[in-house]
Amino acid sequence: MLSPTRSSVEAILKTVITTVSTILQESTSATAERQEESNDADDSEPSKKKFKDDTEVETSATKTLYPSQPRLPKKRKVCVSFGYCGAGYFGLQRNAKDKIHRTIEDELVEAFVKVDAIPQAHADDMSKMCFQRAARTDKGVSAVANLVSLKLSPLENLTQLVNEQLPKQVRMFGVKRVAASFNSKNSCDARTYIYILPTYAFCPIEEITSESYRITPEVLQLVKDVSSEYLGSHNFHNFTSGKKFTDPSARRHIFSINVAEPFMKENVQFTIITIKGQSFMLHQIRKMTSLIIAIVRGIASRDTIQQAYNADKIDIPKAPPLGLVLEKLHYDRYDKKFGNDGQHESLMWEEAQTDITTFKEEIIVPHIVKKEITDKSMFSWLFFGPMLSCYEHSSPYFSIVTYIIPTLLGHLRHLPCVQKLLDNACMNELDDDDDDNNGADE
Repeated sequence: MLSPTRSSVEAILKTVITTVSTILQESTSATAERQEESNDADDSEPSKKKFKDDTEVETSATKTLYPSQPRLPKKRKVCVSFGYCGAGYFGLQRNAKDKIHRTIEDELVEAFVKVDAIPQAHADDMSKMCFQRAARTDKGVSAVANLVSLKLSPLENLTQLVNEQLPKQVRMFGVKRVAASFNSKNSCDARTYIYILPTYAFCPIEEITSESYRITPEVLQLVKDVSSEYLGSHNFHNFTSGKKFTDPSARRHIFSINVAEPFMKENVQFTIITIKGQSFMLHQIRKMTSLIIAIVRGIASRDTIQQAYNADKIDIPKAPPLGLVLEKLHYDRYDKKFGNDGQHESLMWEEAQTDITTFKEEIIVPHIVKKEITDKSMFSWLFFGPMLSCYEHSSPYFSIVTYIIPTLLGHLRHLPCVQKLLDNACMNELDDDDDDNNGADE
């Protein structure tokens, strides 16, 4: 390999220096041209970064004169416990576009807006606040303690503020923060309903049915024995509307059913049937109550309940809706998982039980008792409802109840008291034609 000479090295260095010098000169010229163009642009049009135009100045002045409203606290997922007497309302569920038929949720949502717990936009579109009800109730049906879940601003003293905006027959009992995954309907393990009725509904068909009837210990025990046949898991397809025997959703589980000792109200004897189930279908509780009445009175045979669990179709009429009340919702699994995690609270509402019981005893029960005594909806249903035509009978007294009494009253319908009984029977039938959800969680 040949070694480079001194002259060759000098020639190479000279070439490199010349090349670098040329590159630097070209770069300097380009930079000068760009700077000159930029200066020309600055002379022709003021920079937007240096000067505010009229719009910006006006906006700034507007913000100074009309400051924005303070923002609400960050919304949280909560559940709200509340009770209501359903008289005069078209059920629980709200339809924001319906301004004629007033519902319980109308009262509740409007109260939230008035205290700034939710904006009006969320009231107009309830999906924006992830609103979900635990159990629906229909026109005229009451609830001791129902529950809804939603997102709202957790204001201080929210329960008190909301109650100040609500009518007396609707009460909020409390609000609690819940897990983000909580759904008031799907997270519910069980529901407890009560049915309040006069004891003359159980009067044997051989006896005279009137408000002076007093249930005997033997008849009361029969009511308890018949009711116990509902316990456990059964196919309740005959206790609802539109479900086939093969539909898996017709199978429901009843945890407990109790019949209370009778009590007197305004010289009429009443009792309460309490039913706790995993969930209930449309009309289910009213049909269950109706069949208990039919068996105890001697209109239906004792084995009718067991027959109703089979595939054959049995037409079971619905008891009047007046006495049906949603009493309690159960969230045992949720409480076990989240109730003591330090961030959420138990949904047993023990701290509100005094208020809940007071509302039940002072608002709901008196309304049902007074309405029953005044309108005699149960009496009208017993004699003019569809029950008497639904079952086969062997009692010699049945012809008297079925034909003679209705015929006699038909001839006396010009009397105001008789006309009222017939009108109430018709009203019960009209209520049944409504798209109701009495005792329905679906």
